Amino acid sequence: MQIDDLGMNGEGIAHENKKAVFVPFYLPGEVVENGELLKKSEFRITPVCSYFKTCGGCHLQHLKYEETLKFKEDKIKNIFKKFKIKVKVLPCEPSPKIYNYRNKLTLKCDGEKLGLYKINTHEVVDIAECKISSNEINRAIKIIREINLNNVREIILQNYLNNILITFKIIDKNYNNIIPLKDKLKEFKSYGIFVEYKNNTIFQMGEKYILKEEFNIKYPFTNNSFYQINDEVKNIIYSDILANISTSDKVLDAYSGSGLLSACMARKAKLVTGVEIVPSATQNANKLKELNDLKNLQNINGDFVKEIIYKINFNVCVLDPPRAGVNREAIELILQKGPQKVIYLSCNPATLARDLCLFCERYNISSLKPYDMFPNTHHVETLAVLELKN
Repeated sequence: MQIDDLGMNGEGIAHENKKAVFVPFYLPGEVVENGELLKKSEFRITPVCSYFKTCGGCHLQHLKYEETLKFKEDKIKNIFKKFKIKVKVLPCEPSPKIYNYRNKLTLKCDGEKLGLYKINTHEVVDIAECKISSNEINRAIKIIREINLNNVREIILQNYLNNILITFKIIDKNYNNIIPLKDKLKEFKSYGIFVEYKNNTIFQMGEKYILKEEFNIKYPFTNNSFYQINDEVKNIIYSDILANISTSDKVLDAYSGSGLLSACMARKAKLVTGVEIVPSATQNANKLKELNDLKNLQNINGDFVKEIIYKINFNVCVLDPPRAGVNREAIELILQKGPQKVIYLSCNPATLARDLCLFCERYNISSLKPYDMFPNTHHVETLAVLELKN
């Protein structure tokens, strides 16, 4: 069986009887028979992680990094071609770190094993470390293994520099087994421990958040808010977004989350309005606003489609939606308002292309650039900049 191509999820594609056969962990040009590699690709490398092919975290550790960037660029090109959108796709921006880049890792626990789910299963693969997670997270994993985890089902680790936040999700209200961690985490500059039972925090110890500073913005890095997991690539993307904002712009940040990007844009734009449907995220955004004394920033909690968009005056619209993309009603309302520029950051190129089909009625795509936010995986972040047609 000869591998002819790579699929959207990084798996090898062969063809038998004119049908596509998906073969994970093999590369174009390779020949495999009964699981044995008979011909090896010149781009194949030895994975650095002993759990590769077992845990579901990485997909492309066996491929040279330069080729993974080309794969992600081609992935965007192929998706946009399917949607019949003619656009120049810029080269994929590489990540400064290929390993140890993640500032967040979610581990599963079954009472005996602590790790990640085996590919396409709910079976926990026991791991001692994660090569794509930060050194601090890996240090914390070793420490966590020293306590009793019988009643723990999930652990979320987050870090910034030598500061660590750890959230335990447990199956009963007993957290006495977790308290001894306070003496074991002293090697970190600071730590915060959170225990959740049925999605409610029932115990907290140490710091409630980590204070970060980026783009001249101080913000609390909390355990319950969404942040991009690769700080270095996130900063490159935010710099590119800010390059498309002028001092006279009035900006709508339609999926503003905890408000970091809104605050960064408020340092430059005339006015920024962040709209977020999750109340706790808007609360965090307001704290961030006060902390940085941003008088030209307003945060609104609610669904911008329903009524808010009618009340906001803006000439730039920034979209950073979840994987499902922007719903059609929202796009139609934005088209009606007709801002001069739409800046769309996406973690799902398929929904991005789908949405841009609608925007292309009134907008030209002036820039489309992928970023390697997730090295060694098939995932890719993409930034599209749209300008209103004359």
